[in-house]
Amino acid sequence: MKTGLVVNIAFEKPPTMAPVPQHRWLMQVYSQDVLLRLSEMKASITSVFGEILKIDSTKKVTKKLAGKAAGTAHWCTNVGNKHGQVLMSVLTTGEGHGIDSMLGGIIRRYTHAEMPPPSIVYVDRNCCGTTPLRQALTKAGWKTLIWLDVWHFMRRISSGCTTDSHQLYATFMGLLSNALFQWDHDDLDHLKKAKAGELQHQLINCKTAHEIMSRLHRPEMSKHSRCGGDHSTDRTADSILCWCSR
Repeated sequence: MKTGLVVNIAFEKPPTMAPVPQHRWLMQVYSQDVLLRLSEMKASITSVFGEILKIDSTKKVTKKLAGKAAGTAHWCTNVGNKHGQVLMSVLTTGEGHGIDSMLGGIIRRYTHAEMPPPSIVYVDRNCCGTTPLRQALTKAGWKTLIWLDVWHFMRRISSGCTTDSHQLYATFMGLLSNALFQWDHDDLDHLKKAKAGELQHQLINCKTAHEIMSRLHRPEMSKHSRCGGDHSTDRTADSILCWCSR
């Protein structure tokens, strides 16, 4: 007996799956897309400037080189600004060597863009005397100051006083850091207000400033410390050295 309540439905067959492109075709399309946007990408990369620059060399990047590029470079020298943006990077076989072309490129970038030259350049070495950096800046007519980075300054003092395995090494470095750095009160107040708003958004009630400070993490606060740079800093550092030399 047929009731007609259940009816068989005939579906159409799905379309045939298109063949998946090979990796060579995908790489070719990607390369063509990059070439079409090459001028735009170059403009965005070379439009990064800064009033305060830092030149630093590291081996971490070169250790990641693989294939034919492995072992071709031992140092990576980077030029960055105070916002953490990288202006230029070069790979060299030695620390501080072969960066004349990099310095010339930085100077041409500022000159062509009619940007004022940076006021300070922090370096990890060769901050005194006649160096390739100072010669390049003088030749360009820049009156940029060349200062040693504070972290490398601390490392030079510690290496001249003791070793990493010394019992007072951690204490000495902590006292020296407290002598060189100080909290910027305006930045710290803004950080507290931002942290209070973040905690309120998370439904965490902090009524006192002490409770808000306890919620601040060290990486957050490290971005709002600055060097003292006055005579009291010199006196404090000198007293620490005298105390550790007893």
